[in-house]
Amino acid sequence: MLVGLLSHGATAQIDAGLFRYPDVSQTHIVFTYANDLWVVPKTGGVASRLSSPAGVEVYPKFSPDGKSIAFTGNYDGNYDIYTLPTLGGVPARLTYHGGTDRVVDWFPDGQHILFASGREAGRERFNQCFKLKPGGGVPEKLPMPYAEFGSVSPAGPQLWRV
Repeated sequence: MLVGLLSHGATAQIDAGLFRYPDVSQTHIVFTYANDLWVVPKTGGVASRLSSPAGVEVYPKFSPDGKSIAFTGNYDGNYDIYTLPTLGGVPARLTYHGGTDRVVDWFPDGQHILFASGREAGRERFNQCFKLKPGGGVPEKLPMPYAEFGSVSPAGPQLWRV
């Protein structure tokens, strides 16, 4: 039997991609797999693809109320900030800058999205933090020199950054 399989060129293909950038809400887990966003109930079950347009979706973060997801998407050659309902839908683009914008987190009150960008740093490899309303608008640069990742404290106006 084995000789027959080998002589016919039978091969097994393993499709083992990485499940990356997970985030957890009260009810769901979102993650990136094969450059798309997927969501699965926190209690377990089958994961559902939230997005399938040609492009890349990474760094998903649930809003504090769990109703939407902010993420970094690249559909046209540039990474920008998008939001998407937790149960799927059409991504809404929030930033339109020529440089890379990367989602970092939500503010605890859900009124702003924290993101990192080199848009005003003078060099793209040096990011600064900005905040942006979930409906879009003009981003506001936060008063710190440089940062890549961080989190806003729910206890008050403190931002932890790296």
